[in-house]
Amino acid sequence: MTAPRYPCLYQINTRVWLTELSRGLGRRATLDDIPDADLDDVSRMGFDWVWLLSVWQTGPAAQRISRTNPEWRHEFQETLPDLRDDDIAGSGFAITGYTVHRALGGDDALARIRERLRRRGLRLMLDFVPNHTAPSSLGHRSSGVLRRWHRV
Repeated sequence: MTAPRYPCLYQINTRVWLTELSRGLGRRATLDDIPDADLDDVSRMGFDWVWLLSVWQTGPAAQRISRTNPEWRHEFQETLPDLRDDDIAGSGFAITGYTVHRALGGDDALARIRERLRRRGLRLMLDFVPNHTAPSSLGHRSSGVLRRWHRV
């Protein structure tokens, strides 16, 4: 008898990944810019799921807070010595709407990356945490996201 195989999850902070890609491309990268070779590597390593963190739309209020908090900024600069304001997207938990952030390519780019993952036998995971709202969300309604993305 063989031991049961449990699903393996590859979790990645999408904004950090795309920031690294942006530097190599010399422009802002979107989900469409994720190289096929990277997806092939994840598949080859035996993962079943890819969990893309921080894909949802965030707003300027949370970004402003992240950019001006001196303690956070100090931590960011320790991680990224050549830190620029553009590197600070704001908290991925300060969500203004459960649609894919425009800077990441929007919902259409998410559909394309999902298909690219599917072709490699990988499934896509996204998080939905209703209390992760931005200071500027002011009662945003996100119930439609469950109907829309439950097939992921």
